[in-house]
Amino acid sequence: MSTTPAPPTTPVQRLADLGHALPQPAAGAYAYDPVLVRGDLAHVSGQIPRRDGEVAFTGPVRADAEAARGREAAELCALHALAQIEHAVGLDRVAQLLKLQVYVASGPDFVDQPAVAEGASRLLRAALGEAGRHARTAIGVPRLPKNATVEIDLELALHPAAH
Repeated sequence: MSTTPAPPTTPVQRLADLGHALPQPAAGAYAYDPVLVRGDLAHVSGQIPRRDGEVAFTGPVRADAEAARGREAAELCALHALAQIEHAVGLDRVAQLLKLQVYVASGPDFVDQPAVAEGASRLLRAALGEAGRHARTAIGVPRLPKNATVEIDLELALHPAAH
């Protein structure tokens, strides 16, 4: 008896299997593009944790006990970044996530920004599979736009566009 391998799943299917759907991508609020593509590289502008157009996680992470809230915010930011990529070029064009930068609004005593960044890293890896392996920087900052708890941006390598 031979077994037929399961067909490969798409990032959108993998997200659905995890209980996530891509949100509507937000338009840039100022004079910038949400995604800029040049050749085989794409840069995704900063994404904050929004639900229904409102910032869902606000204020700084002040203590280790709040890291879980920060991880959830980072995961939501990652969903928004994936939505931007899907809208701009399609997630099927992602060859490799190169760099994830995570900015965490942090109280003066909070020093575990990497634990917060892990929310975005794990979601991106789950959605993109091996193409979701990446380098990462996690940075603590005093404030973020709209008083968001987390903001992320991405750099990606793309497969050539089909003609």
